[in-house]
Amino acid sequence: MSAPYSDYLQLAHRPDLRLLTLRWLRDATLPEVQIGCQAALELAQQQGAAHWLVDVRRRVAVQAENSAWMADTFLPAAATTMLPAQLLVAYLISPTRLEAIKLEPAAKHAAIIRSQDPAQPYRLRVFLNEVDAIQWLHPA
Repeated sequence: MSAPYSDYLQLAHRPDLRLLTLRWLRDATLPEVQIGCQAALELAQQQGAAHWLVDVRRRVAVQAENSAWMADTFLPAAATTMLPAQLLVAYLISPTRLEAIKLEPAAKHAAIIRSQDPAQPYRLRVFLNEVDAIQWLHPA
């Protein structure tokens, strides 16, 4: 039986890097994002994976409600759950999505800015290249 999120999210764990990968396969509704993120957190806890690569290159729409939930609710709670390890989140986005974010009114992507604030209990950076994202998660 497949996971309830398998049509919109692939979860994978790389034990060699203690890395959890969340690959979103399409745009997702807020309830789908919540289900997928909860499944990711459960896998991260089981595997002790506090470094996450979140690939949203296939998600086109910038959904303020989803971003706000991630930045203000889910990621702070996940960071607390993963203690004493620090939760590091590398967001992998497409150049098209980055341009869409830049063209949107600031209020629509304010959560994206908040998510990168050093005061957050987690660290999050946005990348256009997967190699750079993995290097940030696991510096040599």
